[in-house]
Amino acid sequence: MKRTLIALVAILALAAAPAAYAQETRWVNVNVSETSSGTNVEVHLPLDLVLTVLRNVDVENFHGGQVDLELDDADINWPEIMKAVKDAPDGKFVTVTSNEANVNVRKEGGTLYVDVEEKSEDMAKVHVTMPMAMMDALTPGEGNTIDVAALLSSFDTLPDGELVRVTSNDANVRVWIE
Repeated sequence: MKRTLIALVAILALAAAPAAYAQETRWVNVNVSETSSGTNVEVHLPLDLVLTVLRNVDVENFHGGQVDLELDDADINWPEIMKAVKDAPDGKFVTVTSNEANVNVRKEGGTLYVDVEEKSEDMAKVHVTMPMAMMDALTPGEGNTIDVAALLSSFDTLPDGELVRVTSNDANVRVWIE
């Protein structure tokens, strides 16, 4: 699996290399380092290339840039929930303190922050930054699918910065746009 991922990243990187992209091109960056194997994967791809690939992938539960959440039995009004989150005032929404983990969810300055700190096992720490501009694209559509391509398209309107950081005893992951 790791070899397949590394090969896919290499192919995408080679495909992007000869293209001449203007300064205003947005870039999606992913860095994954696994300490136990000494593996480090760095991905630095133009957003347009990522979107083209996503829209042309057709595999189980992922078709044309959309992922099926497999919530067929759920009756959830996603647009109303997402609108409520977008329209909610700034503040602390969730604080959980336990022997297993600390969880904090807050909205501040038009951005939703989710922080999770595991206290056992891998001692994982997760920090997610979600600007409200991403909320419309994150809203599941017909058949409980999320249009990942639309979500990534929303990156075009975001300021440069980190979206996800995961640190643990075994691996670190960082996703950012520029």
